[in-house]
Amino acid sequence: MVNSTRITYSNIVKQSYWNLYNLINNRSNVPDPNDSTGDRKFVYRRIPNLGRNFKGFPFIIIGRTKPSKTKTTADLSKKWHSFDFDLTIYSQDNNSDSSGDPSGADTSDIISNNIISTLDNPTNRKVFLDYLMGSLEYNIDTDEDELDGKTVFLTEFDIRFENNLIKSA
Repeated sequence: MVNSTRITYSNIVKQSYWNLYNLINNRSNVPDPNDSTGDRKFVYRRIPNLGRNFKGFPFIIIGRTKPSKTKTTADLSKKWHSFDFDLTIYSQDNNSDSSGDPSGADTSDIISNNIISTLDNPTNRKVFLDYLMGSLEYNIDTDEDELDGKTVFLTEFDIRFENNLIKSA
């Protein structure tokens, strides 16, 4: 795993991804509601193999960075880049609350609230700005799907950072 640090022209894709991944993968920021010890894999780069060694729901997928150059000043002295991410929470009704009601949607909501809190935290925002990932915005969409005959709740974050990254000659 790569440490979090400032983005440079030579590490745009890799470093922007790891900066977000490390923040979300930190259990102090986004705890796993099914594992208080932090031993269970909870954040992935792609959908895990749901076979024999699968550690269970819920889990989070942080998709690869989609960087783009958004604008340039007329004198070409500054360039802005955006870093777009898809982050998806997968939760399933394999747990229930104290009344026996399925809790997959509630679990997804709890994780979503923790991610929102983490992204909106002023200290984290300052760190992202120091890493040259400023101007954070995000949109959230929810959906449901079927997997192995059970309902899977999806919460999708479309996350974008934009910042003045490099100066032209």
